[in-house]
Parts: sequence; structure tokens; C-alpha cells
Amino acid sequence: MRGGKNQEREPGRSHERSMYANMGDLHLKRMKNASTAKDKSVGEEMSQMRNGSLSRDVQSIQASVRNLEKVQTAINSNVKYNLTDEVTASLSSDIQRILGFLGKVAEALQKSSSNPLCSEGWRHNGLSCYYLSSDSIPWNASKKECENKGAHLVVINGEAEMNFLRGIANKQSIWIGLTDADGTWRWVDGTSYDITPKFWEKGQPDDWKGHVVGGGEDCAMLRHGHEWNDGHCTEIIKYICEKKIF
Repeated sequence: MRGGKNQEREPGRSHERSMYANMGDLHLKRMKNASTAKDKSVGEEMSQMRNGSLSRDVQSIQASVRNLEKVQTAINSNVKYNLTDEVTASLSSDIQRILGFLGKVAEALQKSSSNPLCSEGWRHNGLSCYYLSSDSIPWNASKKECENKGAHLVVINGEAEMNFLRGIANKQSIWIGLTDADGTWRWVDGTSYDITPKFWEKGQPDDWKGHVVGGGEDCAMLRHGHEWNDGHCTEIIKYICEKKIF
């Protein structure tokens, strides 16, 4: 009889064990879900902290760039008065190297952030964004189009930037932000032409006056994506705009 009673009670005990097991599984699932939610919350907080840190780093770079640009402007304005061309060129070169370094820092920060440094259709290099036009227009119209985009025709400050532009141009001729319409070569953003490196083709600029439309050549282009050439400002070619990322 005892054996029979034990046999009768066994299914009940089995049911209890199953019930407790299910309750245990449910508890574990709740703990797991709570842990996952907590991990997600912590991850979001860490992401926000990281983005905040990136924002502070970018602001620091921005301040450094502005200070260097002020120094550059001061140098440019005092070329004829206090500094020799050699000293001025040396200082300018040092500043460009520092700006180049800051550009690499900005690129590293960009890789750690979900926010792009340049708008869609623009290409990032160093501390600037560049836009290669799809249409071909005269130099003056190109200048205006870039200004409408909150930018300016590209100003070339060094060999690294020049090589980047050669890659963008891909053997096409494109307008750059350099003109001597008033008799003196000038960059459109006010950068001193005297202290920036030159990449003219051999024998250029020559101000050739054999154009059917008359007049000389007062606007600079990156001809065939290689070196600079002065061309007639009414020529119809593509252009490159540039704007700072800060």
C-alpha cells in the first residue's frame, strides 16, 4: 500500500518540480532582460559621454585653427613692413604643417563619431570640405556658385592639398580661386599669393592674348588635373569649391 501511495504522489511532485522549474526560467529571463536593458542604458550613456568628449575635442581644434588663422592674417598684413619674404614664408609653412596635423586629428575624431564632417556631395580632406561641380561654367560664375554654397573657389595652400585636388580632378581642367584681373595674382579668400607654393606649368602664366573673344588670361585653372595654367575667364570648365569644416 505504501508503494501505491508513493506512486500516486509521484505525478504531483513531478508537476511541482516542473512548475518551480518554469518559475525559475521566468525569473532568469527577467534578470537577463533587466541586465540587457541596463547594459543598453550604460552603452547609451557611454556613447553620449564619448560624443560629448568628441565635441569638446572638436571645439578645441576649432579654437586652435582660428588662432593660427589670426597669426596667418597678421603675417600676411605685415609682410611689407616687418618681415622678410623668407621669414614670412617659413612661418607660413610652419602654420600649414600645424594645420595639416590638426586636419589628421579631425579625421581621427571623425572615425569615432557618427556625425560627418562634410555635407553629402562634399569630400573631406584635412580641415576643409571640397565640392567638384558637375556642370561647366565661366570663372566668375564659378566664384558666385561657390559663394552661394557658403564656400569659395578652392585656395591651394600646400603640396598635400594639391595632390588631393589632382585626385579629385581626374585629369579634368577645373577652375581654382586665383585671379589677376586687377593686374596682381590674388586668392579669393585673401590668402597671400606671395607666400603660398606655386604649381604653374612650365612657361605659365603667359597671359596669352590670342583668344577670339579678346583680352588676356586672368583666371587660374588646374589644367588636365595636373598643374596650373592661366586661362581666359570666359572658358567653360568645371570648378572646385572649398569650405572649412569649422
